[in-house]
Amino acid sequence: MRVLLIPILLPLFGLGDLQAQRSEVDSLRGAWERWQRSEHSASDTLGTSLATDLSMAYQNAGALDSALLLSAQGIALAEAGLRAAPQAKRIAWLQHRMTAERMKAGQLFFLNRYPESIEAIKAYLATAEELQRPEDIGAAYNYIGYCYNAMEDVPNALVWSNKALRILERNEGQDLANAYVGIAGLHFDLGQRDSALSCLRAALRLYDRLDEPVNKASALGMMTEAFLELGAPDSVDHFLSLLRQVTNAHGGTRMRMRMRLYLIEGQVALQQGRVPEAMALLERADSMASAMDDHRQRYFIGRQRAIGHALRGEVSRANELFDDAVDELKKDLDLAKVRALAAAQARAEQEKDLATSEANAEAFRKGRWFAWAVAGGGITVALLLGILYRQGRRNAKRLAAAQDEMMRLEKQREAERVRMNVSRDIHDELGGSLSKIALLSDLVQQGGADAERADRLRAIADNARQVRGALNDVVWAADPGSDHAGALLHHLADRAHRLLDGTGVELLLDLHADDQEQTLGPAFKRDLSMVVKEALNNALKHARPTAVAVRFHIHPDRYELTVTDNGRGVGHSPVDGGNGLTNMRERIAAHSGNLTVLPVHDGTGTVVQATGTLAST
Repeated sequence: MRVLLIPILLPLFGLGDLQAQRSEVDSLRGAWERWQRSEHSASDTLGTSLATDLSMAYQNAGALDSALLLSAQGIALAEAGLRAAPQAKRIAWLQHRMTAERMKAGQLFFLNRYPESIEAIKAYLATAEELQRPEDIGAAYNYIGYCYNAMEDVPNALVWSNKALRILERNEGQDLANAYVGIAGLHFDLGQRDSALSCLRAALRLYDRLDEPVNKASALGMMTEAFLELGAPDSVDHFLSLLRQVTNAHGGTRMRMRMRLYLIEGQVALQQGRVPEAMALLERADSMASAMDDHRQRYFIGRQRAIGHALRGEVSRANELFDDAVDELKKDLDLAKVRALAAAQARAEQEKDLATSEANAEAFRKGRWFAWAVAGGGITVALLLGILYRQGRRNAKRLAAAQDEMMRLEKQREAERVRMNVSRDIHDELGGSLSKIALLSDLVQQGGADAERADRLRAIADNARQVRGALNDVVWAADPGSDHAGALLHHLADRAHRLLDGTGVELLLDLHADDQEQTLGPAFKRDLSMVVKEALNNALKHARPTAVAVRFHIHPDRYELTVTDNGRGVGHSPVDGGNGLTNMRERIAAHSGNLTVLPVHDGTGTVVQATGTLAST
């Protein structure tokens, strides 16, 4: 249910009501440029107002980078105004800054920069707390819940969303309705449909009363999808009709609102067997999602388009679209962002502990100087020294505890890195195959000729075997018992045979280690295995070889890898550029190495070469 949450966020950041037509952007940009050229003082609020208004216009026009630049300038101008303003004007400047902070957080979210977005919303939260604005505090909690939801951390998302609900229930406004929708999405993810539908109905009642068409459309879309999954056609028709009415009346220049209508109409048409109509709707939705650079929506749309092609009998094209959809999801998730978030949280805890320890140490130093200044009588000196001694011991214990906590957090971060690596491997290895199994299972259930059903069942079995093999690869990478050269060579041989067996391509292996028991780090063995897999896959899919040779030699201080095929040459392979080559190079570079892709000397074939040094153990 995350597919429909983003429209709810637009008004959460004050971005839902502005009609971002081109003339308005041009008009605001002209006013902003004139203000920049004019003379003005730090107390002039026009600058920050223009910056935030233009940022809103860029946001609604889909120019997120420009919007982010303007919101940051709005914050800077508000902070300059705060420094120069008298106390009587402080509240007004804080409100200007809070508006810009809220917008910046939203823009970072839409750019999928979740850790930075959470840091920005914390600044907004701090300003809201200084102004004692419960509705903005609740909105900040609500937004943090959305961030965790987008990162698929449902437990944390529920914690923050429920905190928001407790605050926002005091004032039945737009933010409360948004909180209901966010919690509904979480209940859907947990399989709690009754609770989810109850929350959506509460949100719809509020949106009707508040006249919020954009958010109402999103909630109606979620209701339509929910009843589509439940197989309730009358309810689907009812809520889809309401969704069309709202979108046709208010969609206008709102591309995202119209894109979601096309996506949902396409899903409904697919389920009702109106495949040509569904494909046309989904292609329109995909075109809009592409224009907005919205990877998550392209993932959902791509899945539906794949099912449409499969229903037409175009299974090869369906598989391609599923692979493309998974690639879009990878771009959206970007596990590096998750790692950055974990690091940011740990860093904040460390900084808090260090600040506490430094404050205690400073208090101790002040107390010591005071004792020296007043020392005159023996009893007084002895008493003060005793107090200071005990205080010093307490501070030393606190400092030691803080250091222990920092060590614990460092270990936790290391464990998080390992967990994320495993998560990435599971995602990369299993995602596409599981999607194909789901697709083929759906098609088998929909019937067809016996021969066609048999082909689909065979395809399901093949994909299931691929999943089992991929899962074994992930488990092997995480097993400390396989952290040696001999295990890596055995694994590479097994993986190469699994990839090439049954393809008619001859496999030639030259695998050697000077010391079979040489210790290798888990990251090294995982990355080398993934590079070999990527090189073999590229050869099979694009070079059409009759033979592939893998040579991998491990020496005490270095390693050498060569994957050679006798196929169509470099010009026919996607490793000439793109994510495949980038990922391979990054994996080798992480282990002090370089990777090159070259043609065989006679031009008939490709050579992938990687060499690097090994750290001593």
